[in-house]
Amino acid sequence: FYARPEFCTDNGAMIAYAGMVRLQTGAKAELGVTVRPRWPLAELPAA
Repeated sequence: FYARPEFCTDNGAMIAYAGMVRLQTGAKAELGVTVRPRWPLAELPAA
């Protein structure tokens, strides 16, 4: 499978497109996520 060129310029767009295709075909995945923070929020620069 190769996406059309207009879907190949932005990783976010490619991920969204792949997700849409999986959703349309009924594919399901576990939604569990393990979070391992490595950067204390107090050290992040203010926006």
